[in-house]
Amino acid sequence: MRSKLTRLAVATASVLTSAAMLAPTAMASDRITGGEGWYGETTDKIVTNFGLAIVFLLPALLIVLSILQHRKEEREYQHLEAKRNRADLEEWQGGW
Repeated sequence: MRSKLTRLAVATASVLTSAAMLAPTAMASDRITGGEGWYGETTDKIVTNFGLAIVFLLPALLIVLSILQHRKEEREYQHLEAKRNRADLEEWQGGW
């Protein structure tokens, strides 16, 4: 138990140390590029379009994933029903 806590403490300390060491370079990039990201200058139109894309694409993604989940569950139910039907057949009863 003690070794697990020690490993957890060491891992946490190393992650926090790494984050603290990388933070100054992350903040320094603003001075180097003048505030422009990889996309270019950020305007109100770009921010609005990005927000609208999230508003419309996130529900679409959730609908598609829900449909896929439903189809997967239907296949599972069909498989279980077929298994139950096979168990009732006489040829599947008994041994050799």
